[in-house]
Amino acid sequence: MNKTKSFLFLLLFFSTLCTVTVAQEVIINERIESLNFIDQLPEEILSTKTVVIVKTLNDQQSGIRPEWKSVASVVQKGMAKSGIDAVAYYHFDDLLSGYESYHAFLDAFDGRDIKHAAFILTDGSFYRLILVKLTDRQFLIQQNQNAWKIDGKDLAAMMEDVYRKAANSKIESTNLLIIETPEFGEMVHVIQKRRSDFYDLNFASETLAIPQFADSSEIAKVMLDYPYKWKIVPLGSDEKELRSQGLQYVLYYCHSTVASVRSLLEYPLGENQSAYVSEVIENGQTQVTTHTLNTNVYKFYIKHIYSQNVFIGKKWDPAKTWQDALRNYIFNMRHELVRN
Repeated sequence: MNKTKSFLFLLLFFSTLCTVTVAQEVIINERIESLNFIDQLPEEILSTKTVVIVKTLNDQQSGIRPEWKSVASVVQKGMAKSGIDAVAYYHFDDLLSGYESYHAFLDAFDGRDIKHAAFILTDGSFYRLILVKLTDRQFLIQQNQNAWKIDGKDLAAMMEDVYRKAANSKIESTNLLIIETPEFGEMVHVIQKRRSDFYDLNFASETLAIPQFADSSEIAKVMLDYPYKWKIVPLGSDEKELRSQGLQYVLYYCHSTVASVRSLLEYPLGENQSAYVSEVIENGQTQVTTHTLNTNVYKFYIKHIYSQNVFIGKKWDPAKTWQDALRNYIFNMRHELVRN
């Protein structure tokens, strides 16, 4: 692929993302797009730990995440040969699955002392591998930061080029005994205290804080069905500050595949189960939708700030869009708490 086509691939990649992503994810996408690519590998990448983050182009378009772990198998062999210690592989959508889960992943990276990232962008036939130092705790990388990249259609051949680049560099290499099979990072748990599969009666007497994860007018349309008081607050608002303002509850969500969201929120996963039924009760009528394990969905929950307890609701009620998922949570809550 020539330089012009490579640019168009990346432009298509990010323009597709920006139509469906929200808030923090958009900023990280923009920063990846702004990277200043130079001819040198990151200085300490052969002596520190690296996390690999894979992003596939068509998962959001179809609503189904494509198979991606075979990509990791090819990449890891090349990483090990090159002396790059890739200690964990994640899908981009799991990492950016929600405000709370994102910061839990960052804590996990810090706990493993991970200093670099390898981003792999692919549409299934073309690949871009980016190697970059992690320099920003909130957004991973800085605007216009230096990085190294390689593009191509043959991933195995690309990894051979990475090996030659590392072997011919003057970078100190101290990473030894790197395994050739990829280690897929474990899902973090976003619930640190009590997990409640019901709704708090105190919702009725308190104002719900809603971090502005999308356009405020769009949020307001859905919240018309919420029976109690609510208030939109800046995304990333400190919970202690919200509490000082008299706000006791905050609305969060997880957005990834059914399998990932269930893991993040500690729902059980049946050993041989390939799909789950989402259930919502609206006007006394039950509606169900079936989603496969690899379907991208949103699932909302409310957190009590002081106790850190989480109210996930009585029913598994996610949906493909955040609007439908939030409505589902509200309707199921109304069914339990509001008596006409």
